[in-house]
Amino acid sequence: MPESRLATELAGAIDRGELILLFQPQVDLATGSVVGVEALCRWIHPDFGLLLPYAFIPVAESSGLIASIGEFVIEESCAALQDWDIEGHSLELALNVSPLQLTLPRFAQHLFDTIDSFSIDPARLTVEITENEPISDIHAAIAVLHTLNDAGITVSVDDYGVGHSSLSRLDDLPARELKLDNSLMRDESDENFQHLVDVIAFAHDRSVRVVAEGIETTEQLERARALGCDRVQGFLLGKPMSARQITSLVAAR
Repeated sequence: MPESRLATELAGAIDRGELILLFQPQVDLATGSVVGVEALCRWIHPDFGLLLPYAFIPVAESSGLIASIGEFVIEESCAALQDWDIEGHSLELALNVSPLQLTLPRFAQHLFDTIDSFSIDPARLTVEITENEPISDIHAAIAVLHTLNDAGITVSVDDYGVGHSSLSRLDDLPARELKLDNSLMRDESDENFQHLVDVIAFAHDRSVRVVAEGIETTEQLERARALGCDRVQGFLLGKPMSARQITSLVAAR
């Protein structure tokens, strides 16, 4: 699918109702309760069908559309969070943010304005830093992350174990959460297990919450528990689903 065509069609995708949000539940290992969700954007393309973020977010970044898409995700997910509150389900919300978004002038203020308009406690939000590419303006990005952290929003280092993520980020950034990439949970070697023991100890020494992603089997769930992870998410606990399905899931547990 040509990138130029995607960029042209992505420009009107929000107005046409083609962008949707799904939510993947996050479970607290100590209680077994669904304590939060991660908002995940999808594009229902009329010709290509369901497109995952890797297919269109780079296009959004290169074409200048990431700001409007990011604002759409923030507004729609905060509206869902407010609806769950009305239904009696108090959940936390995780938002994926690219390094480019952090350097946009309106990003932080729009986030603050939105959570204020929906009367959401900032402490219920987590901003996950995705690092498919290195952060170009690291000083500007870190300044924004400190602003978010100072307001009570949790900063999370996402996809640890791949790309540019490393434990040094826990000291470089005001991070209060570390998400282990699903590749680490699939690796059953003794060497990987010991590596994760060290990583989790490093994080917990800094009062950083550890979340294991990509939990698809009961064996992986028990491994996450044995490692001392704080939270888990993955298909075993729940696939990405609509806001209404999240309501049903939480009500049934």
